[in-house]
Amino acid sequence: MVKLSKSQLVRQLAKKSFSECDLDKDGAIDAKELHVGLLLVYDKLNKSLPVHLQPPDHDTVQDLLRKYDADGTGHLDFEEFHECVRSVVGLNEKAKFTDSLPAMVLGRMALKMAIFPLAAVALKALLCQVHGAAEKVPNGALVFGVEGLYKVAKVKLQR
Repeated sequence: MVKLSKSQLVRQLAKKSFSECDLDKDGAIDAKELHVGLLLVYDKLNKSLPVHLQPPDHDTVQDLLRKYDADGTGHLDFEEFHECVRSVVGLNEKAKFTDSLPAMVLGRMALKMAIFPLAAVALKALLCQVHGAAEKVPNGALVFGVEGLYKVAKVKLQR
C-alpha cells in the first residue's frame, strides 16, 4: 500500500475536483466553475472531519479567483486552482493561518467542546436563580439551545 503525503493527497483532491468542475474541459475554470470546485473540495473535507465547515460564499470565491489568478486571465488553470486549494487546507505558506482548514476546525471544535457547554452551564446557573425547576433541564438541551442561538445570531449579523 502506497502512503501519500499531505501535499500529494491535496493535489489528488484538487485534481479530482478540478476535472469535475471544468465543465467545458478547456483546462481553465471561471468563477462559477471555481465555486463548484470549492464546493466539491469542502464536501469531500466535511465527510472526513469531525465538524462541518461552511464553504465560501460567492464574494469569497470572487476574491479567491482574483488572488490566485496569477496570469490575470480571469480563469484559474489547474496549478492556480491547486494553490487555491492548498491555501484552503492550510498547506500554502502565503495564506494566513486564520483562513486555513486547521484554524477553522480548531475554531469549530472550541465552540462545540468548550464555549457552548460553558455558556450552557452559565445559563443554567442563571435560570436556577430565577426559577428552581430549571435544574431539571438537561445540560445537553441547553448546549443545543446555545448553539442554535449562536447560529441564528451569526446569520442575522451576516445580513
